[in-house]
Amino acid sequence: MAAFFCSPTIACGRIAGVADRSRDPNWREGEERMSVHHDDSWIALVESNKSRARVYLEFYRAIERRFGQAVAIEICKEAIYRWGRDLAAGLQAHLPGDFEGLAHSFAFAPDGGAMFQPRIDRCDKQGLDVQFEDCPLRAAWLESGLGEAEVALFCQMASAADQGTLEAAGFAVSIETWQPGKKGCCTLKIRRRNSISL
Repeated sequence: MAAFFCSPTIACGRIAGVADRSRDPNWREGEERMSVHHDDSWIALVESNKSRARVYLEFYRAIERRFGQAVAIEICKEAIYRWGRDLAAGLQAHLPGDFEGLAHSFAFAPDGGAMFQPRIDRCDKQGLDVQFEDCPLRAAWLESGLGEAEVALFCQMASAADQGTLEAAGFAVSIETWQPGKKGCCTLKIRRRNSISL
């Protein structure tokens, strides 16, 4: 299925409000992302997300050493889910079916899409399907020397944050997390609550 974006203000995953630069004859494709990537605050944002990934890893390892893998996974998912619920503020404004607004406020947050590089595959009154093409958390786990199977496990645990956020906001969500060999990262299908088509 061809990817498309809900609105011209977020076309091509660029920061809202800068897409008109494409009409400038001196503009080059990718300028916005390049300028964002070289901004100190953007680098700090990416590093803070990588740091969060390393915190997840250390908590998991400490719990696993004492109580085993199954308990460590259960506790980490519960804690991450609860943390995610606290991030839902403001997303309720998009209930019951403002999925274009949700794309702006959730999928493209906090930097216009530069960090997670969302690709919108569906955005209509019934739902939002978003494929995140990149993920600083996954990058941090790979940089830490985890094998792909372990990274897949951590992606699955970390997805509890998005699940908590979206469920607390009043939406239903189905998440397909990254697996070895998969292009991009996680895929989210967000629907109206009580929807049967996730």
